[in-house]
Amino acid sequence: MRFNNLIAATALVLTTLVPAWAKPMDVDLEAADGVTLKATYMSPGQPGPAMLLIHQCNMDRSSWSVIAPQLVEAGVHVLTMDLRGFGDSGGENFRTSGFPAFLKTSTADVDMAYAYLVSQSGVDATRVAVGGASCGAMLTASLASRQTGVTALMLLSGPPSDEAVAHMAATSGLAVFAAATKGDTVTPGVAEKLQGAVDGSAHPHSTAMIYEGTEHGLPMFEKNADLQGALVAWLKTELLGN
Repeated sequence: MRFNNLIAATALVLTTLVPAWAKPMDVDLEAADGVTLKATYMSPGQPGPAMLLIHQCNMDRSSWSVIAPQLVEAGVHVLTMDLRGFGDSGGENFRTSGFPAFLKTSTADVDMAYAYLVSQSGVDATRVAVGGASCGAMLTASLASRQTGVTALMLLSGPPSDEAVAHMAATSGLAVFAAATKGDTVTPGVAEKLQGAVDGSAHPHSTAMIYEGTEHGLPMFEKNADLQGALVAWLKTELLGN
């Protein structure tokens, strides 16, 4: 009997020692038009800042499986979401609706995802980062210009709109991290656009990492070994002061 009690007690201790970030929670987010978007929320199990990550338009939310746990382990609440028509989300993506229509519809979708994230228990809504790759960067750059709680913005190979660039220049409380390659053929000229946005940013910690090559979005990590570590370290500094 005592042995069985010991087993039960040990199991309880081990369960309580498993960090909350190791237990991601899949959630359904219902868009205004009834489309169900799939997202994954990861909590560090304590109050802290948050980050919304939006994938590029040839991937899905699983593409953040390396970066997201590092942030959560450091104390950041993280939400990743499949854009409509990608991954596990319903609806039509740009291949059916066309890219301008897709961006317009997805603008409301990322607003909804942001609202869900900042509503979670323990999230400090005054310290929130948003970011993405390619189309995800375009969407989150615009999101940052609409949400006053966004203090850090990550842009990988995605050109921000002129309105988003103007917001970066006018907002000293918004730090920007941008990365791109000079030979990107998916979005030609994106390196110059992002470098210009960072150069015009009002925040002293805004950073651009521009590489040779043609990689677009997350494939830059594999080609440029310093990028992922630098990005995660920058996010931790901006969100946690580490």
